[in-house]
Amino acid sequence: MKRRLGSKGQVVVPKEIREKLGLTEGSILTFEISGRTMLVRPEPSPEEVVERFLSVKGGKRGKLLDWRSVLDDEYKASGR
Repeated sequence: MKRRLGSKGQVVVPKEIREKLGLTEGSILTFEISGRTMLVRPEPSPEEVVERFLSVKGGKRGKLLDWRSVLDDEYKASGR
């Protein structure tokens, strides 16, 4: 797909691409340059970051911890 660069350096992302990538108004895009190539990619949402983190191959997912209670127990054990 081709798009023309506007006078203010703006480009409209085609609707098909926005839909496929789930881009909506306010989505954050990152730009990278490698030589004469520009890469534009959507910034992952916090939910996507967590999902990627939890899906790392070979990693074991243990039970979720309530860190507040762990810290409270440590605090009580120290006699403070």
